[in-house]
Amino acid sequence: MQLSKNANVLILSHFYTRTTGGGGPPQELRDYLLKKIKKIVYIEHPFPRSDDKRSSMSIYENGVLRKIVFTKPRLGSEGFFYLADFWINSYFIVASKTIFNVCIALDCLNTLNMIPFRFFGITKKLIFYVIDYTPKRFSNTLLNFIYLTSDRLASRHADTIWNNSPKMHEARSALGIRHMAPSVILPTGANLERIRPLPIEKIYRHQIIFVGVLWEKQGLQLVIRALPNIISRVNRVRLVIVGKGDYTGKLKKLARGLHVEKHVRFLGFVEKHTAVERLLCKSAIGIAPYMPIPDNFTYFSNPGKPKLYLGCGLPVVITDVPAIARVIESHRAGMIIDYTVESIQKKLLKLLTDDKLYNTYRNNALALSKNYDTNTLIRKALAGTK
Repeated sequence: MQLSKNANVLILSHFYTRTTGGGGPPQELRDYLLKKIKKIVYIEHPFPRSDDKRSSMSIYENGVLRKIVFTKPRLGSEGFFYLADFWINSYFIVASKTIFNVCIALDCLNTLNMIPFRFFGITKKLIFYVIDYTPKRFSNTLLNFIYLTSDRLASRHADTIWNNSPKMHEARSALGIRHMAPSVILPTGANLERIRPLPIEKIYRHQIIFVGVLWEKQGLQLVIRALPNIISRVNRVRLVIVGKGDYTGKLKKLARGLHVEKHVRFLGFVEKHTAVERLLCKSAIGIAPYMPIPDNFTYFSNPGKPKLYLGCGLPVVITDVPAIARVIESHRAGMIIDYTVESIQKKLLKLLTDDKLYNTYRNNALALSKNYDTNTLIRKALAGTK
């Protein structure tokens, strides 16, 4: 698909924490297109657990933010949150007074919402961009049925599906879904044009870092439990945690209970992604200890966190949950761990104490990251879209 300089693009997404600083797939997509097309209308909605309950519409023209409009904070049940998106999308799209060459909708509900707008010619092409997918997203049977039905309809009626991972198409096929729009693979990557890795002599050689939402299934508790034995061997080790979530309190309590709080820094949410990238570039090892559980949507996705670590020169210590873990291990750019304290302790100590091994893995990480440059991946996805 070729977009002319006069093209208008609509992007619809959701957020857990509002940020204008980029880093997430919708922001990276927006920033890539800003330099190339005339107009972008960027609409984003809060998830029910978001701290900011307002939806917003940002209008960019010729690469410049011209206008931003917020709704009032919404209240109510989870179902109401998602139903409200339909009305807010409609209001914003009409208010934008724009005919769009393409709409890129991140998630199935936004995609379904746009089908009538395509029918009436307000958007010419509809892309369903799937960042995360799992056949068991909700423990509630009814909610999960609604989610799977919405995903099935969006997959069928979109013009193209941008899947984050081939596993997403395979999972839908396993559920018996046969009639789907053509699929293009768009993995989450790292913006290598923006990242500036440091020489090894300028990094904190014993700093381990985690970036992401602090949920139990991210597995960060495993790292904290491994710290006492790691500290006994490498006293200068430090674990830096960037992000927030509903598991933060339990992680802090665990660190205090194990008397390792002096070695753990909770930085919370960092607004500017460039600041996150600088923190990563100063660190030594990136961790992604995803819990191997059936409802962990990371299994079906191609998450950006490991690619971000690679782009900053960090060997990745990761569980064998996302497919990228096997790629990282095969290129000796990181190590796969079992989901046990003993396994993560052993692999972290290897990288923390063996300088020759660490240098090899660091160089391999930087080399492998070139396969996951965000701008290159987006350009290929657009070229592969009919």
